[in-house]
Amino acid sequence: MRSALVRFGGAITAAAGLLFAPSGPPAAAPARPWVLAESEEFAGGVLQPRAWEVYNGYNPLSGETWRADHCSVSHGVLELRADRSGLCGIAARTQHVYARIEVRARFPVPADPGLAPVFLLWPQDDRDWPQAGEIDFMECYDPARQSFESWLHYARAGRDASDTAGRYRVDMTGWHTYAVEWTRDAVAVSVDGRTWHTYRRHVPAGPMHLTLQIDRVGRVAGAANAEVDWVRTYRQ
Repeated sequence: MRSALVRFGGAITAAAGLLFAPSGPPAAAPARPWVLAESEEFAGGVLQPRAWEVYNGYNPLSGETWRADHCSVSHGVLELRADRSGLCGIAARTQHVYARIEVRARFPVPADPGLAPVFLLWPQDDRDWPQAGEIDFMECYDPARQSFESWLHYARAGRDASDTAGRYRVDMTGWHTYAVEWTRDAVAVSVDGRTWHTYRRHVPAGPMHLTLQIDRVGRVAGAANAEVDWVRTYRQ
């Protein structure tokens, strides 16, 4: 947890034994600490239907087929699989307005270049996109799983627009914690507790939920997997 940094508007001056208050603006209040609200350890061998919606069926808009049998839990690990027959995607049923969400995951290789894992926050109502925004805090197009990207989507003249954080390099075949910290004023993305980008414009303000999925982004000839050890959600 990062400690809050309080900045003062000016120095305190001593004269003739008196202290004079600074003439600048008052100090900002320290940020409230993040408190653990939910923890998903994927115990029990199955996804809990009260906590997660598992995508299943054909999406005519995207031309993708989602298969519930491509999402499985074993030995405390969620596995997302995707291949030519279909994709895996799950959505948390809990909605948030501002939160910190951490996902402990790894991405085995080889991986088909036409399949891209993504962890994101999506609006409560699909019909509100893109006006309600979208936060992609881990989106991997690298089949070697050595780098990933982040995007923040919003509406411009009623159409989808986006800001990008660029690319972050890390060996994704090993376990790492991918996190998003979403507040009223900013969206920060981090890996293993290190913030690597902060968005300060177009910050969403309505309810959103976590989605873990593997998207089809090109021709698919092989397969791709993602493994998730746990998910933790914090609130202030």
